[in-house]
Amino acid sequence: MTSAEQWRARWGAFRRPIAEEKARVLQERWDSLPAELQTDNQIAGRHLTHCGFTLGASYCSFHCTHCYLPKNANSVPIPSLAQVKEQIDANRRFQGPGGGLQITGGDVADAYWRAGRTDELVEIVRYAISVGSIPMLMTHGQTLIEQPEFLERLVVEGGLRQISVHVDMTQAGRHGYPIGRIKSEADLHPVRQAFTDLALHVRARTGLSLEYALSFTVTRKNIDDVPEVLRWYLADPQRTYIWRMISFQPEADTGRTIFSERPITPNDVWEKICAGVGLPLRRDVSIFGHPDCNSWASLLVARPSGKIFPLLPDDPKFDKLLGEVLRKIGGLSLVNDDAGTPPFRLLGVLLQHPLLAARALYQIGRYMTSRNAPPEILHSLVRGQVHTVGVGMHNFMDAARVANAAHDPVVRARLDSCVFKGAVKRNGAWEAVPMCSMNQQTWSEVYEARLNDPELVEQRR
Repeated sequence: MTSAEQWRARWGAFRRPIAEEKARVLQERWDSLPAELQTDNQIAGRHLTHCGFTLGASYCSFHCTHCYLPKNANSVPIPSLAQVKEQIDANRRFQGPGGGLQITGGDVADAYWRAGRTDELVEIVRYAISVGSIPMLMTHGQTLIEQPEFLERLVVEGGLRQISVHVDMTQAGRHGYPIGRIKSEADLHPVRQAFTDLALHVRARTGLSLEYALSFTVTRKNIDDVPEVLRWYLADPQRTYIWRMISFQPEADTGRTIFSERPITPNDVWEKICAGVGLPLRRDVSIFGHPDCNSWASLLVARPSGKIFPLLPDDPKFDKLLGEVLRKIGGLSLVNDDAGTPPFRLLGVLLQHPLLAARALYQIGRYMTSRNAPPEILHSLVRGQVHTVGVGMHNFMDAARVANAAHDPVVRARLDSCVFKGAVKRNGAWEAVPMCSMNQQTWSEVYEARLNDPELVEQRR
């Protein structure tokens, strides 16, 4: 962007910090939630509708012990560019502007590189941005580590700024790290550092932002390593400046997963997360959809000391103010962009609600001082040298539970309030389908349609 284009974007963000379309779809989402989930600390319907995803290329070169896809995923042809763009458009209609969109299916970077169709993936990312979505590429990252010029193209030509990298000891296929030789998650720290260095290299070469999320499947075999993984990230603020989300997923008995004989529970995982952070984090400080599905905490990280402090108070008395803030300005997006608009959007919305802003700042100030925030946090806040890192858990459901949804009101409520849904076309109409339903049945339906699509079958020959 030119300097003039950047300032025009900033001025527009200041004048209209919350898009009318976003406010409308958020209200529709809120009205669709069960009454018991319309709480002050509910994020769905206030700040996001849901995170979308594409039904992209299903191929993956890995053979992980906990894969949620059907067994025939690698034999399914890649959808056409036109089909993917139609999916992106449908997701955009469900989400409104600024919605997160996972570019996924299997490992799409792996699939498009292997098929010699890298230009298509660059165009998919670029198209998602052009219609107002915020794409995040989901990958195990092996192809990007080995082909850094492909990643650079995605960043420079496609506009990609966010990548979710899955790294854990359930993975089979990572070069140099055979699954049989990995004894603990610490053995994979060199992999995590290699991705950190890659992002720093791309940033230095291009001058553009690139951030990661970590995706990590927790099983009976690696649950005791969760604190070690968190401590590794939190030990260096440069790492959390790159890895902005650290998401742990308790194993689910779905797809081709080899399930643990003694399954772990979400409570088990949250205890390990708290141990790794070194703080007793409140699981329901904010709710994303159904509390059985997501637990999340945002941490303030001071630079350069690396000291951390919870962003939101763990006091339920704060929930009422949080609810008021979300009702009035929850549609505000502070996701960074190339024009640097977030501070201008924030300033614009604060000036529209000065009394609410003053109350919120006062309460945050009291919280920071009364809860003994480390001095480094306060000093870094004043200097503007802080960033946030999200640490949490996403709890997928077993396929058998999803199949029984008609007879289980809790499962039905979880599906109805899901914040992770992708657009699927059925009988000519698009609908937003929860990922747990995709894992249980819908992926197989999508694959069958592709395997019987003459155009897609022909392009493979």
